[in-house]
Amino acid sequence: MRQEELLINRLAAYARSDMYPFHMPGHKRRTGPEDSFMNSCVDSFTNPFAVDITEIDGFDNLHHPEGILKESMERAAAVYGVDRTYYLVNGSTCGILAAISSAVSDGKKLLMARNSHKSAYHAAMLNRMETEYIYPEIIEESGIQGGIEPGELRRILEADKENRIGAVFLTSPTYEGIVSDIKSLAEIAHERGVPLIVDEAHGAHFAFYEGEGENRQTGRLFPRSALQCGADLVIQSVHKTLPSLTQTAVLHLKEGITDRERLEFYLRIYQSSSPSYVMMASIDNCIEYMAGEGRKRLEQLGRRLEHWMEDAKQWSCLRVLDDHVLGENGAFDRDISKLVVGISPQAEKAGINGTALAEAVRRRFHLEPEMCCDRYVLYMTSLMDSEESLFKLSAALTKIDEEIAGALCMGRNEGTEGTSEETEKYSGKQGTLTWTRDVPRRISMAEAVSKKGRRIRLEDACGCISRGFLTVYPPGVPAVVPGEMISQETAELLLKNAGLGLTVEGLDSDGSIDAVKDE
Repeated sequence: MRQEELLINRLAAYARSDMYPFHMPGHKRRTGPEDSFMNSCVDSFTNPFAVDITEIDGFDNLHHPEGILKESMERAAAVYGVDRTYYLVNGSTCGILAAISSAVSDGKKLLMARNSHKSAYHAAMLNRMETEYIYPEIIEESGIQGGIEPGELRRILEADKENRIGAVFLTSPTYEGIVSDIKSLAEIAHERGVPLIVDEAHGAHFAFYEGEGENRQTGRLFPRSALQCGADLVIQSVHKTLPSLTQTAVLHLKEGITDRERLEFYLRIYQSSSPSYVMMASIDNCIEYMAGEGRKRLEQLGRRLEHWMEDAKQWSCLRVLDDHVLGENGAFDRDISKLVVGISPQAEKAGINGTALAEAVRRRFHLEPEMCCDRYVLYMTSLMDSEESLFKLSAALTKIDEEIAGALCMGRNEGTEGTSEETEKYSGKQGTLTWTRDVPRRISMAEAVSKKGRRIRLEDACGCISRGFLTVYPPGVPAVVPGEMISQETAELLLKNAGLGLTVEGLDSDGSIDAVKDE
């Protein structure tokens, strides 16, 4: 193997490039002298092998914390204002698995939002748990998921006459930053004695903003955390929006409805038995920073983004998701740090789409997005983004907006500098949502994976029962879970997303999937 083919060397070469990350992780690879906190972290971990240890004397044990780790997690709980905080080195996935497994006892079922991360489905499958779906609203103009309506949750819980629902699991914020009315949802769940679990993986920064107001409509910069709104178990990926290493996360517990000992039991099952001290130190440092300077820096980011949004109003062909979506489609609040850049209907008709836009910005201006699809591009910001980086993104998008507008005025869609090739490549391909409503469920997930399978091309799989998960990544929401019948609509949706360059987990390179073998 050539040295340049080693992953570490590829990473080193990328670090030396001028490609800027408008994507996770939230530390944004900043190590310059102007970043005192980040620079101190780098000084501490110059050689990760030097500080990579196991459970030796004086360094405690994550699975039975009594010393420095116990004290660190207690400090974190005090910062967040919760009863318990648990460090996760297996990502939010680990926290979701443990939370669901502990909250839903035998004979009960899980009420889960259909746009839940795949790990929630894995928890249900591993525990042979019956599931029921609650569907988020859809913001049609942009094609993104809205929030969960409190009235719909109340309807479902009131219809549960036998009290079989053991827990409610929701995702808030969504991948694009839409926040549900967690306070109302928690109150409704608690009326029935049901715990509310919130996947707040993309909202780890919410708890560190102390401004007034209930939401952005009342002057608040960032949404309130689910922790502040009454949720019982909250899972956050500190690496997504905060300065911490990839794969680090936390699980918060508010005692009362949930069983702490049962939760800790499952954490010991799903958490690695060899937790990384480098990762745990990263979480510890991150929370310490956010409890102090980080709060000020988050506020600064919010003010900068408001100015950024004002500048974006001048665009004629590009548009940014803004506060006008609030108050409808379950959208109670919005995370301003998620910049969802869409295409105007006029530009869409001319063949311009989000995937082409992302490629043009990446190639011409060296700005890497978090995600793109046909109708929009998602640029993720964090408190580690500099004012200069935000200006570069604004300038790049303004330039392309002007080029698209000029081309449309001239009656052609290929005249934008550097975008004609991308437009032609991705034109006519659509695929924003990753799931469809009311997919028929023929057998349980556990039963499906235990049956014999067969390979079949997805385009020929209409009417077949899936034996595996079919998941568009990002954001990691399954379109089909084991035991569900594959519809023509779903197959077309998945193929369109694959055509856009998105990863469809469960779809092989030859176009085949794993289906239950006919018996």
